[in-house]
Amino acid sequence: MQFWLKQTTYKRKLFLFVLLMSIVPVILLGMFSSLFAAKMVQKEVDHNHQIILAQIQYQIDSFLQTLERNSLQLATNAVLEEAVKTNPQQNLSQIFAGIDTIQRQRSLSDIPYDVSLVFNQTGKVYSTRYGYINDTAFIYYDVVKKSTTKYNSAVVIPPNSNPGVNDLILLRPVPANYSDTADCTLVLHVSSDKLTGLFDRVQLGGNRQLLVIDDKGNIVMSSNTEELGARLTQSSELYRFWSQPDDHTDQITLNGVPYSPSVQKSSFNNWTYIAMTPLEDLTHQAKSIQLLTWGVVLFLSLLWVLVSLIGSNRLYYPIQRLLHKISNEPSKNTQGPTDGLQALDSFIQQMVKTNEKLKSELSEQLPYLKETVFQQMLRGEMSEQEIRRKTEHYGFPLQGNWFYVCLVDLDRYVVFQNEYRDKDRSLMMYALRKMIEEICEESFSCITLTPLPGQVAVIIGVDKTSDTTDREIIQIAEQFRMKVRELFHFSVTVSVSTARKEYRSISDAYQEATELLGYRLLLGHNVIISKDAIVPSVRQSGQSLVTWQKKIVKSLAMGDLAEAKEHLAQTINFVPQYVHNSETVLGLFAYMLGEIDILLQQWGQHSDTYYQIDLYKELYAMTSLQEVKGWFEETVFPTVIQVLEEANLPKQTKIVKQALLFIQENIESDLSLQQVAEALRVSPTQLSRFFKEETSSPFGDYLIHIRMEQAKEWLAHTEMPIKEIAERLRYTSVTNFNRIFKQITTMPPGQYRKSIRD
Repeated sequence: MQFWLKQTTYKRKLFLFVLLMSIVPVILLGMFSSLFAAKMVQKEVDHNHQIILAQIQYQIDSFLQTLERNSLQLATNAVLEEAVKTNPQQNLSQIFAGIDTIQRQRSLSDIPYDVSLVFNQTGKVYSTRYGYINDTAFIYYDVVKKSTTKYNSAVVIPPNSNPGVNDLILLRPVPANYSDTADCTLVLHVSSDKLTGLFDRVQLGGNRQLLVIDDKGNIVMSSNTEELGARLTQSSELYRFWSQPDDHTDQITLNGVPYSPSVQKSSFNNWTYIAMTPLEDLTHQAKSIQLLTWGVVLFLSLLWVLVSLIGSNRLYYPIQRLLHKISNEPSKNTQGPTDGLQALDSFIQQMVKTNEKLKSELSEQLPYLKETVFQQMLRGEMSEQEIRRKTEHYGFPLQGNWFYVCLVDLDRYVVFQNEYRDKDRSLMMYALRKMIEEICEESFSCITLTPLPGQVAVIIGVDKTSDTTDREIIQIAEQFRMKVRELFHFSVTVSVSTARKEYRSISDAYQEATELLGYRLLLGHNVIISKDAIVPSVRQSGQSLVTWQKKIVKSLAMGDLAEAKEHLAQTINFVPQYVHNSETVLGLFAYMLGEIDILLQQWGQHSDTYYQIDLYKELYAMTSLQEVKGWFEETVFPTVIQVLEEANLPKQTKIVKQALLFIQENIESDLSLQQVAEALRVSPTQLSRFFKEETSSPFGDYLIHIRMEQAKEWLAHTEMPIKEIAERLRYTSVTNFNRIFKQITTMPPGQYRKSIRD
C-alpha cells in the first residue's frame, strides 16, 4: 500500500483525497440524519407547540389585561363613583355623566365590549346593550349574584360556564375600594366570538388541536367549538395531563388517537394552554425525512465522484498558466507537479525580497503618512474601519477607547511670525511638539500634529474616563502651558475637550476644542479652557443679556407686546452662543422674572395676585428654549401688559415710569426731552412738568445723575478706559465728563476707580 502511494501520481492522490473528504462526511451525515430524524421532528413539533402556545397565551393575556385595565379605569373613575352613589331618580345629570364616561371609555378601547352597572341597592341595571332595566330582567343577574368580588379584584367568568351565558364576563366592584358591600357591580361582557377569534390568528396546521382550560377544569377555548364550556372529567387522560403535566408521559390518547402534547401555564390567570399533534403525522414526517436524506446522500456521492474526477484531471492546467504568466516561459518546460511547485516557491521568494524592499521605503515615508492620517482623523474624513485599519497597519502609538483633544495655540501668532523666520518657526513648532509629547507620554498614549499654523493638536487616548481622568488631563494641559512659559518667549492657550469614545468621535472632540478655543476672546490669553471654564464667559456676556432683558421690561411697561416678543427672540438666539448649561440659562430667565416682578411692584402690583402658579417652579420644569419662549410670549407677557394697563395709577405716574425705563434702556444714546416725549407720545412741556412733579428733579438733572451712576458701575467693574466711558455716555470731551463726574462724586474718575479697587 505504501509502495503504491509512493509510485502513484499527485493527481491521483488528490483525486482519492478529495473523494474521501467529500463522500465520507455525506454518508455519515445521512446516517446521523436517518437515526435522529424522529427526535428532530419531535423537537421541532415541541418547538412549534411552544411558539403557538406563547402566541395564543400572549393574545389571550393581552385581551384579558385590556379588559381588566378598562374595568379598573371605570371602577376608579370619580365621575362613575359619584354616579353609582347617586339615586337615579333624584339626580339624573350625575347618572348621565357616568353613562357618558362609560361611552368614552368604550370608544377608546381596541376591544369591543358592553358594560353593565348592577345597582345592588336599588335593584336596577344600566347596560349599554340592554338599556335601563330591572336586575331580574338582566341576563347575567344570576352570574353576578353567585360571584363574589372583593376590594379591587376582578372576577373573570369564561364563556359557556353558566347556562345561557355565552359571553366572557368580567366583574369588578364599584367603588373599587369598598370594604363590605359594594354599591354597584361593574360587568364587562364580551362576545365569545371575540375570544375564539384569537385562534384564527394562530397557524395551527395539519390535524393539530389547541385547548385553553381554566383553573377549574373548564374548557374555555378549543379548536373544536363543540367542546367550549365543557368540564374535564377526572377519569379522562386529558384531565390527568392537565392536573399533573410534569408526571405525564410524552404521549396521551384521546378517543383512541395517540397525540404528542405540549403544555404551558399562564402566570396571569392560571389558565392552562395545551397543543397536541397526532403521532401518525410525526411518523409520516420522520419517514419522509429519512427517504429524502438518503436520496440527497446518493445524489451528492455521485456528484462528488464526478467533481473529483474532473478536478484532478484539470488541476494542473491553471497552475501551468500561472507559471507561464509569472515567468514568461513556455508551460511545456514544466515536467511535473514537483517542478511546478518549485517554480511557484522561487517566485514567492522573489516576492518576499521585493516586499522587504518596499517595507524599508515605506518606513521612511511613515511619519508623513501618519501626519496625513491624523489630519484626516481630526477632520472626520475617515470611517471607524479605515482609522482602525491604518492604525493597526502602521503601528500608531495611539491606544485606548476614549480620546481627548487638546489644542495648544500660540496667543500672539503675528508677533511669533515677526520674531522668527520660516525655518526657525518650523524648528520652534517641532520643539514644542516634542516637549508636549514628553509630558503627555509619562501618563498616557498620545500623538501630536499641527492642524493650523501656530497650533498643536494633542490627541490623548485613555482606557476609561472618570472625573479623576478629567482632572489629570487638565493637569497635563496646565503643564503644557507652564512649560511653554518657562522655556519659550511666548505663551499659549490650551483648550481641552471632553472625552469621546471610539476613533470616529475624535473629529467631534477636535471641533469641541476648537469651539472652546474661541472663548479666549472672553477669557484672555495664557489660560486653560475647558467646558467648566465657560462660566466666566457668561459673566462677561451678561451685559448684553441684561441689556436685552431691560429692553423687554421697557417694552412691557410701554404696553408693546410685539416689541417685547422681538427682544425675547433676540435673547433666545443670543443665549446659546455663550451659555452651555441649562441651569445657567434658566437662571438668566429667572432673573428676568425678577425684573418683571420689580416692574409690577413699582406700579403697585404683585405677581402673586395675577398668577395662580409658581412662576419660578414652572420655569425650572421646562426643558427647551422654545418651550421657555412660548411660555413667556403666551402666558407671562400678556398678563403683565394687562396688569399694567389695569393698574390703579394716575396717568401722569404711568408716563413718568415709562420715561424712566426708556432712559435706562437708551442711556448710551443722545437722549433729549424731545426724544423721550416723542417716544411716549406726549408733548415735551407736559413730560417736563410730569417729570418734575413725580421725581422732584428736572429732566436734565435726572439724566446727568443716571449717566454718572452708569459711569460708576463701569469704573468699578470693568477695565474700560475713561475716554471710552465718556464717549459711550455721549459726552463731547473727556474733560467735560471729568468735570461733571467730579461735581457729582467729589473726585475724578481715575481716583474713584482706584478707591473702589482698593
